[in-house]
Amino acid sequence: MRTRTVLLITGIASVLLYLALWRLSLAFNWGEGYAERPILAYLALYAALFGLYAWAALKILKSRYDWNTLWLILILGLLFRGAILPADQIQEDDIYRYLWDGKVFAHGVNPYKYSPNEVSRLKEFMIRDPASFEATYSPDQIRELTRLYQLKWQSDKSLVYMERINHPGVPTIYPPMAQYVFRLVHTLKPDSIAMMRLAFFVFDLMAVAFIALTLRALGMNPNWCLVYYWCPLVIKETFNSTHLDIIGIAFLTGAIYFLVRARYYVAYFFLALSVLGKLYPAILLPLYLKRQLQSLTERGTSPWKACAAGAALFVGVVAVGYLPFVNIGRDAFEGLETFTTYWQNNDSLFALVLWFYGSLLGLSSELPVGFSYDLPSLLAKITVLVIVLAVLAYLFFRKARIGGDADRACLSDQLIIMGLVFLLSPVQNPWYLMWVVPYLCFFPWRSWLLLTGLVGLYYLDFYFEYQDMKHLIPWVVWIEFTPFYLAFAYEWWRRKQNVLTTDAHG
Repeated sequence: MRTRTVLLITGIASVLLYLALWRLSLAFNWGEGYAERPILAYLALYAALFGLYAWAALKILKSRYDWNTLWLILILGLLFRGAILPADQIQEDDIYRYLWDGKVFAHGVNPYKYSPNEVSRLKEFMIRDPASFEATYSPDQIRELTRLYQLKWQSDKSLVYMERINHPGVPTIYPPMAQYVFRLVHTLKPDSIAMMRLAFFVFDLMAVAFIALTLRALGMNPNWCLVYYWCPLVIKETFNSTHLDIIGIAFLTGAIYFLVRARYYVAYFFLALSVLGKLYPAILLPLYLKRQLQSLTERGTSPWKACAAGAALFVGVVAVGYLPFVNIGRDAFEGLETFTTYWQNNDSLFALVLWFYGSLLGLSSELPVGFSYDLPSLLAKITVLVIVLAVLAYLFFRKARIGGDADRACLSDQLIIMGLVFLLSPVQNPWYLMWVVPYLCFFPWRSWLLLTGLVGLYYLDFYFEYQDMKHLIPWVVWIEFTPFYLAFAYEWWRRKQNVLTTDAHG
């Protein structure tokens, strides 16, 4: 069957499924009817979407480039997004924090300064314990909190949305670039989920454009951008769950493009903007420095000053991004510290490391230790950090490839690090996997593509909880990840065998 015919069939079927997903989303009413939520029906739709996506992706990866096919990919991808854009949130509520942060920032208050609970309990605290209230807050802080309290009650929607913020006792954790996007959305239309999704749509277009341009710069088929643009994980988590990761991903794809084009200072600038969207792409900086170092050395140019200038540019942009928010000192990172200390969700390899220290070795502690809730957790975090840094050091110091393969090797190293960060993280939320998806356009590992479908099973957690089947929840993560680990091990072995066979005949 011709490629365009396959794309048309899978595309039209996918549009219908996304419309069905929109219809299904109406049954997910916030705060009510948990046991009746059609989570299994949602998972069936997601599985069908992934099946169509996999068929289209495997077909496009075997095809040649042509302009008409690229346009078909882009147009159908736009229809997917348009079909799900009006849908209600399915099992996710981070958007309410985004809208509140934008409102706070737009009214001249540092969004890292107060937790939503501080605002909500302002009057109660003031009336019940005026002495403690005045000892806790300065007059300027009281004025700011009063302003925010009034904003909470500004409209029925404002009140409802603020009451839906998760973990209201924790100040925001989201980095500066995200805060500026939230503020812009509030300025355009306050308390609007649709406007936030439209803002994310701009970053989404930016990402697919940079991916297609990078594929072309590498001499690869630009149509492979389908791997990103049709990915149900990206579409659902960006345009239904409305997660902010697309902001940082868009800038990361820009950094990748300018790195491949040897415009290193622009690449550092975009990488810094990506970090300001979400922090952990900072770990890629050494690989960018290595590529610039190699490139300048090949040209016979002294690389050290240029690399130092690139690193300084990266650090400077990140510092400038945080500058408007650090006037409150360490409090600007209170939410982030809480997140790194206590959050653990949907983790696989980290859970095994934690089991090793806690259950197998029998280590324990009653109080939080450092950035962890107990000693086994701290040791597990140190262990996974050491593993990631050791792999990063190996990739940095190993002999670099020469010539045209150097850029692909650098992107491959980035995929290794970003994939490892995801797999070893204490928090393996499905939308965190989105950071790996752009790299799959250049290195379409089937096991990783499979994982973008498997992580949808994360929502079984909610189904088992609502149906009072909590004893099954611990098994969900292994249902998600075991097929992936097996598929990845097999795929890695097959690739190694192919390399050995090629070398033997070379």
